[in-house]
Amino acid sequence: MIGDKELANLRQKYYGLFVLLFWKEPDAELLLSLLERISDRVKGAAQLSPVMSEGWENIRSYLEKHGPDEVEYEFVQLFIGPHKPDVMPYESYYLSGSVFQAPLASVRGFMKEVGLEKKEGELPEPEDTLGFELEIMNWLISKQTNSKDSEEEGRWLDFQASFLKKHLLIWGPSCSEAVESAPNADFYKGAGMLLRGFLEIEKELFQNRGPENIESLGEARKRYGNKTDWKGPLFEAVPPAEGNS
Repeated sequence: MIGDKELANLRQKYYGLFVLLFWKEPDAELLLSLLERISDRVKGAAQLSPVMSEGWENIRSYLEKHGPDEVEYEFVQLFIGPHKPDVMPYESYYLSGSVFQAPLASVRGFMKEVGLEKKEGELPEPEDTLGFELEIMNWLISKQTNSKDSEEEGRWLDFQASFLKKHLLIWGPSCSEAVESAPNADFYKGAGMLLRGFLEIEKELFQNRGPENIESLGEARKRYGNKTDWKGPLFEAVPPAEGNS
């Protein structure tokens, strides 16, 4: 993977797209742009993953039949409320049954290690929400592509492997499936498939880098002690964080 700028750019484009789709309600301009050359996206994704290709097909079918403004309402139903949302996109929730738990502390510890900070007062969401974890990967790839030499690039790839195997790949696929199967998912059924297929590829790419094994969701839940459903307040999402140089 070191020196493969085409692969790094493709991965970063996908992570950037996922941040825009899962961080907050995607705007109409973004959604309409997805229809541009979408046949090429479907064909290109088919070479990588049938699940991703089907996800793009679902997105195309939705956008050809519905206005982009409807996606904002769907996002709110899925991830915000007004009561309990269909999907709780937090690592702490998936692993411990409650938000603001040990998995969040672990994510914050990783961020401190790599020099990524959340601006104070800018992000009401905890850092282990799905959109933010996707942004962490997006940021790590940007550090990789701006590396001065292969040794530095390898270091940022190791950080990516560590974050994927200790965090995102443990709970992200299950969260993606929950999005796909949510009763209010229409546009996001395709988006969930796209993310799930992409994470499968990420798992393959990093199988020989970083930690040897990826803990299963069940094993992680036993380790953290999964609790009962969380009944606390919900949070609104805001723009992505910035990292230190």
